[in-house]
Amino acid sequence: MFWRSFHLIEIGGLPAHVLLVHAVVVLGPIAGLGAIIYALVRRWWGYLAWPLGVLSVGLVPVTLLTAQAGEQLQKARPASALVHEHAEQGDVLKVVSVIFFVLVAAMLMVTYEPLGRRLAFLGGLRGNRIVRGILLAAGAVVGAVFIYQSVITGHSGAASVWAR
Repeated sequence: MFWRSFHLIEIGGLPAHVLLVHAVVVLGPIAGLGAIIYALVRRWWGYLAWPLGVLSVGLVPVTLLTAQAGEQLQKARPASALVHEHAEQGDVLKVVSVIFFVLVAAMLMVTYEPLGRRLAFLGGLRGNRIVRGILLAAGAVVGAVFIYQSVITGHSGAASVWAR
């Protein structure tokens, strides 16, 4: 990747990880909660579809970039056992963010009417209540996992910095 040639990604003189992590820790749980509400409250589909889609798409690169910046920070500074634990949690969060995006995209394709009309290739999937129900349930579960993993990763990062 292009940023591997730099020693440490910085923004305004601060390690980028320190700043980018706030986007993941705040937006991840919001997106997860949005997916849960979307799955449970059909009348809100029209209101939540676009924000949920944008959040799920945006969180993948932000999560990956935050993790990359964290890995560079880990190499630049002495790493403790707590930092290694945080890095492992961050690796899980990267995978969860990608799975979350895929499930949200699938969920929106089979439930959100304006999007479904543009995706004619879905045909019978849009009308299949079983497929729709499975995707909504999976989206809610992964939304809850995304919330959990965001909180656990953020907590382990805070503990690695502030624990003595």
